[in-house]
Amino acid sequence: MKKSKVFSWICLLAVLISVLAPSAYAVEDAPGGKSTAIYLADAKTDAVYYERSGEARLYPASLTKIMTALLVVEAVDRGDVSLDDMVTAEAGFDHDMIADGSTSGISLGETMSLHDLLYCTLLASANEACNIVAMHLCGDIPTFVDRMNQRAQELGCTGTHFANPHGLPDDNHYTTPHDMYRIAKQAMSYELFRTICGTAEYTVAATNMSPARTLQNTNGLINPNSEMYRGYSYDYAKGIKTGHTNAAGFCLVSAAEKDGVDLICVAMGGVQTEKADGTPDYSNFSDTVALYNWAFSNYSCQELVAEDELITEVPVALGSDADSVPLRAQKTITAVLPNDADLSNVKKTITIYGEDHACTAPIQAGEILGELTVSIDGVDYGTTYLEANRSVDLSHLQAMGATVSKTLHNPWVLVALFLVFAVIIGYAVLVIRYRILYRKRQKELQQARLQRQQMQEQADRERMFSNARQKPHRVPRQGEAQTDSKPKSDVTRDYFEEFFKDDK
Repeated sequence: MKKSKVFSWICLLAVLISVLAPSAYAVEDAPGGKSTAIYLADAKTDAVYYERSGEARLYPASLTKIMTALLVVEAVDRGDVSLDDMVTAEAGFDHDMIADGSTSGISLGETMSLHDLLYCTLLASANEACNIVAMHLCGDIPTFVDRMNQRAQELGCTGTHFANPHGLPDDNHYTTPHDMYRIAKQAMSYELFRTICGTAEYTVAATNMSPARTLQNTNGLINPNSEMYRGYSYDYAKGIKTGHTNAAGFCLVSAAEKDGVDLICVAMGGVQTEKADGTPDYSNFSDTVALYNWAFSNYSCQELVAEDELITEVPVALGSDADSVPLRAQKTITAVLPNDADLSNVKKTITIYGEDHACTAPIQAGEILGELTVSIDGVDYGTTYLEANRSVDLSHLQAMGATVSKTLHNPWVLVALFLVFAVIIGYAVLVIRYRILYRKRQKELQQARLQRQQMQEQADRERMFSNARQKPHRVPRQGEAQTDSKPKSDVTRDYFEEFFKDDK
């Protein structure tokens, strides 16, 4: 029993080491930061570069508005609503609002386009705007919240539950950094969402109750003029959303891209401290910037397969001018890897679409004949089609031979041929038997005919002799026509010969 326990602990330790150990490549340690939980991952491959408490359930604050905006953007994409929809703030739009909550100053009865309401939601983090769009999409806020939770489940979120569309404190309102990554990645797949959350400043058109108003993005990475988070402007940032309540701390979901490295970082439970110069330092921003700089310094987008690169050569059946064809990659495959990554262990898995993994003429240049999947240490980094690098014409003679061979190897064809052969043999046997019987019959008829002929001749001779004894021979007179003296027996014999003529 003791040995079993020791062994179990050893196995557990080995697993932990394998999970927590850094890559075999020489990548310097990532900065830890002060935020409670952080999740940094590749937006293209979902590869996790850094994680701390990624599955911890925490209050998201206004990060919630990413899901709210996502539902609106998806509804626009489906055609359920339009950005030009004019939406009026109806009774109940200020449900659960707090005095010091973020707002765009929208009043009861004020009408604004859905497009402008999205900017109020993501840039100004307006709580009332979230309620207004929720009511516009689903008729009421509870129904919209149900849709938020349903969509979270569809995206694979396992530690998320929403209680409202804006993120104000609620015991049943929580998420995880990993789940927020899933939601943000889906939202960033829409150009409309990327455009809005990446805008530093936006002017809302005048309404029936308010002149035009200018919104400032609360995201200090995007907007250097952010009232609260100044000094964090980041050249490679593309969004996404800030969040803050006393319960949630300082939160930030952001995206950044540099030289093909596309990242999303979630920082939750951040704290406010002071910099050396006495200005406030927010760990959600400082941790995020530090991690981006670390990732961009240690990782790069590296080419694993080049476009039009010759990958392999496969045999070609029935080709008239070639018995093989080279295959080239249709597109480039890249991977974000440590800068000193050894690419010698890149594995290329080739799949040929043809029968028995071979190709058959005719083949046109550029024709897709297979695909290539590239992986490193069991991780797939991309797949591309394989195209024929040149054309191969068909050999009609070989094609005909192949058709015949294939036909003959078909079991049903073999059965049919056997039946035909059996019928032919049976017919031949019947014909031979018929001919034997026919010849035998003909021989019997011939013998009978000869016997009748002999008997008739014998009878004719006897009559002739009998008549000769009874009646003298009369010599015709001069000028008298000679009468036919042919015995009757001769006429009878001719009749039988004519009757059996066809049987000879």
